[in-house]
Amino acid sequence: MINLPNMITVVRILLVPVFLIVFWAAGPHRVLWGMLILAVAGITDVIDGYLARKLHMVTPLGKILDPLADKLMVISVMTSLFMIGRFPFWLVVLVIVKELLLVTGSLFMVIRKHLQVSANFYGKAATIAIYAALFFSAFKITGASLVTVLAGIISVIALSNYALSFARRRTY
Repeated sequence: MINLPNMITVVRILLVPVFLIVFWAAGPHRVLWGMLILAVAGITDVIDGYLARKLHMVTPLGKILDPLADKLMVISVMTSLFMIGRFPFWLVVLVIVKELLLVTGSLFMVIRKHLQVSANFYGKAATIAIYAALFFSAFKITGASLVTVLAGIISVIALSNYALSFARRRTY
């Protein structure tokens, strides 16, 4: 069902190619404009989630599109920043592996166990830490290396937490 929160999420998905076009266009401020697009995507993520809960408009479609929009944007930004030498390769790999494992585990839980999988505190903390690492790295802010290491640590903690959660729900 397409409702207001889902429409906002679709706009977020459409921001991914906009980010890529702007970021890879020749120009002195391409990183700035690209990161502004990431900021808009982050703000709309908060808005669509708030509206979906507040207006009781959480839908199965929204539960699929919302994390998809997040993953597409973050991976696009991380990869782009890595390609211009502003983001560490190890964190790109870590986040992609984490997301692949989470998607695989979530699909298993939904298909085989008929259980819903949703974001928790650690997953949200990892997302915030990754956004911070992206901004610190993009703008070469002092402490960017420390922020990326913290984002990596929090991402591993989030993945471990999800793995433990999946293991607890599994029936043998």
